[in-house]
Amino acid sequence: MKNKDILSPEVLELLGLARKDLDVYQALLRLGSAPLRRIAEEANLNRGTTYDALKRLLDAGIASYVDAKTHRYFTAEDPHKLRGLATRREVAMREAALDLDGMIPGLDALRGESSYRPAVRYYEGDAGVHDILEDMIDVTERSETKTYRVYSTAAIRDRKDAAWPTFSKERVKRGVRVRAIAVGKGGTLAGLDERRWLSQGESAPTYIAIYPGKTAYISMDANKRLFGVIIEDASIAATQELIFDALWKTLAA
Repeated sequence: MKNKDILSPEVLELLGLARKDLDVYQALLRLGSAPLRRIAEEANLNRGTTYDALKRLLDAGIASYVDAKTHRYFTAEDPHKLRGLATRREVAMREAALDLDGMIPGLDALRGESSYRPAVRYYEGDAGVHDILEDMIDVTERSETKTYRVYSTAAIRDRKDAAWPTFSKERVKRGVRVRAIAVGKGGTLAGLDERRWLSQGESAPTYIAIYPGKTAYISMDANKRLFGVIIEDASIAATQELIFDALWKTLAA
């Protein structure tokens, strides 16, 4: 039976073990009791890697050893002890979470005067644009108005939509509203949205979103690859929102 059929990589990670640790543990189960060299041969690993894995298994309490005259013999503990390992790690994670609750205010204070500085994050490709759109929904959903604003440009719209085809459905499902000023032809209403046109002619090269405390920009480079930037700064977002609302009032519905 292959290792991946016994414990998935996700389960191993949660247990604090690696795939090679499982290889060594299975070798121990098959051998019963054996020295390092024999375990390495059985697990098809070099001795250094096997030794490191044995140390982790010993620390985890699922392997033990006895010293003979010429060799140290290692033995696998009962596989049922893996559940005990999971329980211990669960308790440790809960304790760590409680410790973090007490530490975070102090860590936050270390930011000091630098906390006023805008945070700028850069994203690339469809996956990056998906992350930007997800942030827009998440942040806006938690806000009081549940509304964000966009300059929706025909030059970017289709590429942006392709990065997350069900974005509009997700937005509507989560009760997030949007006001869009369209630049260039196209664009349709999907629900909980309003749209006004700045221009039906030439499009703009960048899609701009304004949402609580943040502004996001999605564009394409010279090779037509998507990229985007999120600027987290309440003052910048408030200024952009003021300009947007003033422009919105001048446009026909």
